[in-house]
Amino acid sequence: MNVIRTNAPSQTQKNDAITLQEVCKSHDHISLTLPTEEDCIYFLLYDEETLLSVLCAFFTENMDYECSGFTHPGHRQKGYFTRLIETLLDETGDSDLIFPVDESCKDTIHALRAMDASFWYQEHIMELPLTQSIKTSRLKEGPSFDALSLSIASSPEETPIQCVFLLDGEQVGSCCLDSLEHGAYFYGFEISEPYRNQGLGSACLSLFLDTYFAHPNARRFKKLFLQVSGLNKPAISLYKKAGFQITESLSYYVY
Repeated sequence: MNVIRTNAPSQTQKNDAITLQEVCKSHDHISLTLPTEEDCIYFLLYDEETLLSVLCAFFTENMDYECSGFTHPGHRQKGYFTRLIETLLDETGDSDLIFPVDESCKDTIHALRAMDASFWYQEHIMELPLTQSIKTSRLKEGPSFDALSLSIASSPEETPIQCVFLLDGEQVGSCCLDSLEHGAYFYGFEISEPYRNQGLGSACLSLFLDTYFAHPNARRFKKLFLQVSGLNKPAISLYKKAGFQITESLSYYVY
């Protein structure tokens, strides 16, 4: 067995990792993929020319390492992934290792528990179909903000874009939108601290949906999706009111 540690995997190594990823996704019925950050560290365990296990990690702004990995279904519970984790730990020092996982994959949960990794929290992926007119009437049931306006930093043809919400000319919130292969990704939605808990979040989200997705060029997207912490109950409630539905949940474990 040979462990390779690299920040710049060769094309062959990338292809091997993608092949292993797809085998595991099909076997475990999950959608998780290896991260694509440029500063990732790859650990690859080969048996001659066959890749049996891969671990990918990157250093986050929270001073920890977010990790993802796959081990071939026919070669699990043999200590291969543990060997890659130990190799990573040799250089991470006291930094925490964070694992986003799908709870439905029993082998993954078994491996994390064997490592004594602790459950941290859940994060949900929520989606809003854009194949028909967006209905924001439920968002408009709260207070009315007649002086609320939206400033979009670029045209609907361009992404990522940054949007700023203005109330009487003063910035009260912001959000961002990016274009991905399978839809539009909504993120960074935030209301300024002094204006929270006044119904402004509903008003801003309604204004954004009505303004941006009314543009013909924005209708090329089939769905709008976002990620939200399972601990953020008010945000989940707001997004559900707008028509978003939870389509996938990730559990985060820390080691």
